[in-house]
Amino acid sequence: MATLETPFEFTGKIGNLTAYKMKGTGKTVIRKAAGHSRKRLKTAPEFIRTRENNSEFKACTRLTAGIRKAIFPLVHMGDTQFTGALNRLSKQIQLLDTEHERGQRTVQLSRHRHMLRGFSINLPQPFDGFLRHPLHIHTNRDESAAVITIPAIIPGVNLILPPKGAFYRFVACLGVVRDAAVSDAARNLAGFMTQTHATPWEHPASPAPEISIPLQISGSIPDSDSFLLGIGVEMGQPDRFGEILPVKYSGAAKVVEVF
Repeated sequence: MATLETPFEFTGKIGNLTAYKMKGTGKTVIRKAAGHSRKRLKTAPEFIRTRENNSEFKACTRLTAGIRKAIFPLVHMGDTQFTGALNRLSKQIQLLDTEHERGQRTVQLSRHRHMLRGFSINLPQPFDGFLRHPLHIHTNRDESAAVITIPAIIPGVNLILPPKGAFYRFVACLGVVRDAAVSDAARNLAGFMTQTHATPWEHPASPAPEISIPLQISGSIPDSDSFLLGIGVEMGQPDRFGEILPVKYSGAAKVVEVF
């Protein structure tokens, strides 16, 4: 991979070169086409392992898509790398499947929920670096419900925010995600229901009392589905009319519980 640093910039293809803007950096990245033909990868016997890996990776990306959909109110607070981190985590879960043959292994989050607990969608600035005191979490799977209690905020003591917003608020969400398989793509696109709640905007210099956020999902949820409970701290700036709008990529969020 190379970056373009001359006055001559372009995106798209020229010959065997492809140029595109890398999200989050503003740089133009150039890649050279390489590898074997698509037809050979699909049919040649020496690439059977590659085809198995590609087939299984579909299940990994489907679980990642389901997780993103389940916590979609928090996604805009994440950095540009967390989707790849989710794919890698999904692959680690998939490797624990000993019931299916290679090429057909599933990603059974419902059996390994602990592996997703505490997952941060911000690698450089995690949520725990913003809010220093622990949250209190209560979950009830039988009632499809959860409660997050945020401790009383003491600016400069347990709340340390970056200088990217004039205001902040907490956003909590409860979503559902299904296990992912190589086949049956429609069923694997999980995260089909999500409840969310945002606290009022607060000034970073003002203390705030303890607050509890209850979340509940209606309907029957099978045991093979998992509840994802997430929370984020969102930064905001007032627009020219005085309305406070979120600042993209400036907050932090994480998955606090999977049950």
